[in-house]
Amino acid sequence: MNREKARTILGEGATEEQVTNFLNEWHNAKKEEVSTYENQLNDLKSQIDKYSDYDEIKKQLDEINRANMSEQEKLAQEKQEIQKNLAESRIIKNTAKAKNILAGLNVKDSIIARLVSEDENETLNSVNELKAMLETQKETVAKQTKESLQTLNLDPTLPNVNQNEGNDVIDTFEKFGKLSAEEQNKWINEHPTEFENLS
Repeated sequence: MNREKARTILGEGATEEQVTNFLNEWHNAKKEEVSTYENQLNDLKSQIDKYSDYDEIKKQLDEINRANMSEQEKLAQEKQEIQKNLAESRIIKNTAKAKNILAGLNVKDSIIARLVSEDENETLNSVNELKAMLETQKETVAKQTKESLQTLNLDPTLPNVNQNEGNDVIDTFEKFGKLSAEEQNKWINEHPTEFENLS
């Protein structure tokens, strides 16, 4: 603020001394105001510095947490792999047991694979059920076959032919003459070439 503005504020009748005192007071008040602002600014800077440290610490903490999380993720992945390998080894072991139980029953590997699980008891129950079913079926088929063979008529069926025809070949007129007229006609129709060659 300058003297002219101070004189305007104080009025035209203000003396030089009053203007000077007013300006001194005004400048002192402004100095205090500036000082107050400077103090506030310094406080704010101090707080900003604290927050800056906090941000740095938080950043470091986040990095540590990320590193720990990565370590936990590695452990979780390793745990999953161990569980997967354990499951596969149980299935291999249970498959071997299943094949041993079903040996000689001609069961395909694809069917055995459907019966096998990680649970040994569940696998053995399924395999033993299949074995019992196949053996029962085998016994039933054997029994039915045996009964069928026992009731089978083993007597040969004889064709409707003249029994003498099979034993005696007609190769002379003498044998031809022993046949009835009906048999002669039939024989001539069936064997025209042989009839011409009869002696």
